[in-house]
Parts: sequence; C-alpha cells; structure tokens
Amino acid sequence: MTYYIPDRTCPRKPLKKDGKEQKEYEWVAQVEGVPCRFINEDVDSVVVHSFAADVDSTVRIPRTEFVEQFTKAEMDGDFILGVKYPGGRLHVSEFDKRKEANEMVAEAIKIVYDKSLKDKLNQVSSAQGSLHTVKISEYLAFKDGTRVLKTTENIGDPIFNRNKRWLPPVDIEHDAFKQTKGFPAPIGIRPKDFCLPSQVIKGVVELLVQMARFENSPTELVDFVSKIPGIVIADGSHSCKWCGETVDAKKCTSTYKSATNYIEICHRDPNGMFSPENVYWGHGDCNRQQGGYTEMECIKAAARLANMYPDYRAELLKQLGL
Repeated sequence: MTYYIPDRTCPRKPLKKDGKEQKEYEWVAQVEGVPCRFINEDVDSVVVHSFAADVDSTVRIPRTEFVEQFTKAEMDGDFILGVKYPGGRLHVSEFDKRKEANEMVAEAIKIVYDKSLKDKLNQVSSAQGSLHTVKISEYLAFKDGTRVLKTTENIGDPIFNRNKRWLPPVDIEHDAFKQTKGFPAPIGIRPKDFCLPSQVIKGVVELLVQMARFENSPTELVDFVSKIPGIVIADGSHSCKWCGETVDAKKCTSTYKSATNYIEICHRDPNGMFSPENVYWGHGDCNRQQGGYTEMECIKAAARLANMYPDYRAELLKQLGL
C-alpha cells in the first residue's frame, strides 16, 4: 500500500457510500503529520483514508491541493516514516488495530456490571482536549478573510477537543503553533493523552484483568476475562497501588467529576501515557490524595518533610518499621 503525509490540518467532507461528499466538515480527515492511505484517484482528485479518521472514512482531495499539501511517505519495512509520531515512524498495523481497539472498549463496556465503570471505560479511547480549539466555521471564516482578529486577539489551540487517543502528541507554544501551515487548525493532543491503538488494547485488557480480581467480582466478568487469549488471572485480590487496600466490586460507584467517587482509573504517573504499567483501578480518595504528582514526587515530598521536621522523621521511620 502507498501512504501520503499532509503538511497541514485541513477540514474535509468525508465521502458517503455512494461516493458523494457529506454535508458537514470533519477535522480528522486530514491532520498535519498523520499518514493517509491511498485509495484511488482520477484526473481531478485523489481519495485517501487518514489514520486519524474513523476506520471506514475516506475523503476526496482536489488534485491541486493534494499536490501542494501531501508528500509520499518513505517506508522502512512496515513502518511509515516522516510522521508526527514518537520516533517519526508508525507501523502500518496500527491502521487495523484501531478497529480492534474500538471493539475491545465496546466489549468491555458491554460486560461490565456497573454504570459507573462503564462510564470510566467509555473515556478510555478518547483524549480530553482543549476548550479553545477553533470551530470549523470560525476556521473557514478566518481563512477566507471574513473573520479578522484584533491586534491582541488569539484564535485556536494546537490541541483537539475530545478526540482519539492516537492523534499525534503535541507540546508547543502558541507562537510556534501560529507558524503551522494549517493555523488555526488543531494538530494533535496532549502527550499525556497519547496512546496508539495497540497500546489502548493492552491498557483495556489490563484494566479488565484487574476488575476480574476485585473482591466480589461477578462471575460473568471473570469468565469473560479468562477467555481473552494469553490472559491468566493471578490469584489474590486487586489492590489500590496508592494505599495497598483491596478494591471491592460491590462498592464501585462513580460519577463524572464527583468529589466522592469510590473508584477511579488512576495513573502512577499522571503525566504518563495510558499503558498497562501506568494505569490501574484505585480508590477515589487515593487518587485525590495523589493529585497531579507522580509517586516518586510524593515520596520525595515525604522525605523532604521528614528531613525538615523531627516529629515527621520519627513517624516516617515508624511507618517503615525501622
């Protein structure tokens, strides 16, 4: 297969099954640095499918725009080179892994017994994003000159608002963002939200295995997890990695942004990616205690306080059994 890489984000109208364009524009049909798979072409246009788009979504690019905005990707075996992904490369299998990731999340949500846990898993495959992302209507008005900025006014944000986890990780200042060819169109997601489809699958499987090890975990869930290829459910109950106490399935309740949730999807490193090593089911209170700090940062803070105050030092040594 042949792949092309766009040099800018540009809203496009996906094609319907009959080959005609839909009425509404979408951002993810063409995203800066995200590879597009070549589908077909004619004299006037080229049809491509973006890795950022839905699995069955394609767009038709006028040939003049395609020539200006797209570059044929170089390959290293099954790796697409020159993309805006870690290491500047992306394995072609990630295209197919998207469907598997979506199906895994859907299956997990279906089998999970509690609505609060369903809601949490539903958030797994999407990034949080920015509220300042420019709307497509505003972008089009800015590009055609009908939307003129005041001297001190900014527009847009490099971060997409609520989109797929496998969009490119981006961490740039607004001045650098203004230099992108598609400005003010967004170009990626926060690095902490980034996760390729293959990693999403592994992360969801890890969360399911942990759920199967909750105290009082339903038999149906345990049976479902035990049938996942390559999975062996270890003996013992799953424990919160912050306090060490077990998690009880009968107590699992959670509401979005609630201050009293019993359970949360926690991260050992809040700024780290969604990976099996970093995510776990933990207590809501424990998650709030940790805040936005890594475990190591919390350990260093405790050591610093212990060095400053003799009473804390004595208590720390007592807790460590020294």
